Amino acid sequence: MTSKKDSSQLTLYPDPYSRRLRVDDYEGPVNEVVKAIDTARQPWAEKVIIKSRPGDVAAFRECGYEQEAIVSKYFAGTDMHFLARYFAEARRVNEKAKQEDDIIRKLLASTPAGEKSDTSRVLFGGPDDADELAGLYKRVFPVYPTPVGDPHHIRKTMAAGTLYALIRDGHGLMSAASAEVNRKYLNAELTDCASAEEVQGKGYMRMLLTALESTLKSQGIGCFYTIARSESYGMNKVFHQLGYSFGGRMTNNCIIFSGMEDMNVWYRS
Repeated sequence: MTSKKDSSQLTLYPDPYSRRLRVDDYEGPVNEVVKAIDTARQPWAEKVIIKSRPGDVAAFRECGYEQEAIVSKYFAGTDMHFLARYFAEARRVNEKAKQEDDIIRKLLASTPAGEKSDTSRVLFGGPDDADELAGLYKRVFPVYPTPVGDPHHIRKTMAAGTLYALIRDGHGLMSAASAEVNRKYLNAELTDCASAEEVQGKGYMRMLLTALESTLKSQGIGCFYTIARSESYGMNKVFHQLGYSFGGRMTNNCIIFSGMEDMNVWYRS
């Protein structure tokens, strides 16, 4: 959704489900941008997230925003800073910080695997695969911030340019991941990572992510990032092993899996 006010323009992602408002892009002076955000924010939005350019970080800080994470070279070669402002004090509290810090310390103390993953089993999904993809997501994610269990949603995102990579075996679709591609800024968010319980730990996710990266690199996409559950050692390990850099943690970022959870940012550029 796009919002215009005076000399500013915002690209907004309203998310009442997770009680947050995300500003994916903006134009104009920071003070005008902040005024436009305050006008657009609804009472349910306990948290506002801005994808800020480096030169605007200090000005946003003066307006009450704080940095939570960074993605290197997000804006076609220029870094992006995830800034947040909280409108509910309880939302700011991270009760699992020590546990999540321990996961990151353990991972960063280890050496990434380095070896390439075999992508020969990876297929790219089309509209005919939407029902099967939705079924897998329903099984793996009883709670999720977007309606990936709805085939119509999956077809809609495919039409908008999202790529879905998948792996099947004799039992059907066993693992899938997607890439939300931003061709304006030459980046992609790797997301919707799901594997059936019986194949978890077999390296399927590394195969899928490697295939998505390879395909998008050939199309000029140079920045890849993900936002992974801070409590999930397995998913954070996958991105660390693939050589991604840890970019920070977003506190109480969205409702997923067990409820409102913190999310870790990883990137490669």
